[in-house]
Amino acid sequence: MSFRLVISILLSLFIFSSSAHAFQGHMQHFGREGTIAWGNGDISVLQKVEKSNDESTPYTPLAVRKSASKARRLLLDMVLTTRISAKQTVSSALANNRMLASQVRGLVHNSLFQGPSQFDDEGFVQVSERFRGKLVELVLPTTIQFQSGIPPKLSTYMEQDITELEAVGSAVSGYSGVIIDARGMKVTPALAPVIYGREGLGAYGAFLVSRANAVKKGVVAYANTSDLAVLKERVGNNPLRVKAVSAYGSWRTDVVIETSMGRLVRAIMKSGHIADNCAVVIVVDEAAPVESVETEKE
Repeated sequence: MSFRLVISILLSLFIFSSSAHAFQGHMQHFGREGTIAWGNGDISVLQKVEKSNDESTPYTPLAVRKSASKARRLLLDMVLTTRISAKQTVSSALANNRMLASQVRGLVHNSLFQGPSQFDDEGFVQVSERFRGKLVELVLPTTIQFQSGIPPKLSTYMEQDITELEAVGSAVSGYSGVIIDARGMKVTPALAPVIYGREGLGAYGAFLVSRANAVKKGVVAYANTSDLAVLKERVGNNPLRVKAVSAYGSWRTDVVIETSMGRLVRAIMKSGHIADNCAVVIVVDEAAPVESVETEKE
């Protein structure tokens, strides 16, 4: 096999693996080691390996194991402190279910591992998981009413005439997704946030999404840009763009939009394809690194 062919194959593999999870979205940092990519759900920790004095074996198996163990402890803390909703973290959701908590710990303990090369000047181990698939299946509480069709209501909600609330023009079928610009609102990313209209009625959230789609795609994605070239993988070519007016809750996980835009979002969700594809992105500011991770007591 020629050298040129080998390079072509390696390059194509690299491009394929990169494009498989291309949309990383908002990167939440935990110190210098940990990151959560709120676009594709990737969770990753890089941990430096102590170098030995032996040039033939610069990174001993023991040193690699210690670094991997430390990295996985941080990875677990990152998972447990992640917000599910305005009321729960992963840790609090698992507090009364030892079996599920054990399964989550087992999943993290066996997370994807990549060790250092003996040719690296500075060696790192990387451990990673994803807030998609098995992990999300374990941590999303069964108490969440997925696809109930019943919008949640804030305490500020006042009953209004339904015909008035849904009096939206008929030309709403052409939208491919929704982009909520919540920059400046200090929003905290969550696995199952709710978007409310200003009158206090839910416009989008888990109540419109099947559990299977929430597990596979995430209820929403988060990004730091509203550039369609970056977001169209998630929201398609013709998304509705909405400006948030505030964030709700003590952890600011839920987003509030104008009442009229809430009506419009509810109207376009009736077509089904946006909710089925979870084609919603919340644009947030780039966050400062979290210096430490404190897991709630279980």
